[in-house]
Amino acid sequence: MSFLNPIENSSLSAAGSYDPPFLKVISASRRLEMVGFFPEKLAAFLRNRCPPDRVHSVVLWSKSPAHLLSHDGLRHALSRYEQIFLHLTVTGMGGGVLEPGIPDPASVLSLLPDLIRFTGSAERIRLRFDPIVHLGIPGKGTYSNIRSFTHVARAASRAGIRHVVVSWMAAYPKVIRCLAKHGIHVKEVLPGKWQEEAGWLENTAGRLGMTVHGCCVPGWPVSRCIDGELLTRLHPRLLPAPIQKAGGQRLHCGCTASWDIGWYLACPGGCLYCYANPLRRKPVSGPVLSKNLPSKPSVRAVDDR
Repeated sequence: MSFLNPIENSSLSAAGSYDPPFLKVISASRRLEMVGFFPEKLAAFLRNRCPPDRVHSVVLWSKSPAHLLSHDGLRHALSRYEQIFLHLTVTGMGGGVLEPGIPDPASVLSLLPDLIRFTGSAERIRLRFDPIVHLGIPGKGTYSNIRSFTHVARAASRAGIRHVVVSWMAAYPKVIRCLAKHGIHVKEVLPGKWQEEAGWLENTAGRLGMTVHGCCVPGWPVSRCIDGELLTRLHPRLLPAPIQKAGGQRLHCGCTASWDIGWYLACPGGCLYCYANPLRRKPVSGPVLSKNLPSKPSVRAVDDR
């Protein structure tokens, strides 16, 4: 499909004339940390391939969003569009062995006020605590980042963000192999444990004035990380976004249609649990591995459970 052809997304009305086409939603990107590691390529692609008069919203996904505030080329490219929506991922693991190329949580959370000003509204930012991991670490026992949820969610809530997306790590074979190279193995989360964690997440978020959504989580209502109805409501001119279900997504995904412009380059974030194409780093093990696990958050989230 040609991005530039306005007729291809049009529908024929009963009178025989073409209704105005839906503007496209651009996704950048589920596949790759484009904002943090490829801002020049992202800016160039937007300039050359995504004319503003054909774009409804640009939906960004990032664990490393500082370039939205500091990279002149990217900021200029994004400034041409009427609506920017940001999925901001903070897992509590940034800067540790599991997310070696990602900024630490405190530095990312400190950007929230400026990011809200950049998007124009806290409603246009959705926090992602995604994924939740349960891993066996040699000499360390079981590690999970779920204890960081309260700290991360509280910071987002104080900034005015009211929605948080969660998921549990998917143990794909390539993920299991990658973790094993570092001496890490996946711990199974039994249904009872999952129910306990899911209930705690919902209760904790509720106390903070937030709503939890599951990203492709069996047993929870299907949610939409890209939500055409929400993007329509938030659009400065209330222009309609596509609302048909996106194709090619996972079974429990409710996302509406968008064009993901990411590509499977090796991502310098190097997240060990990533099932896309993370940059592989030299394995660490033993005391070095334990030392480089993310530290406990300053808020004792476990005691709140």
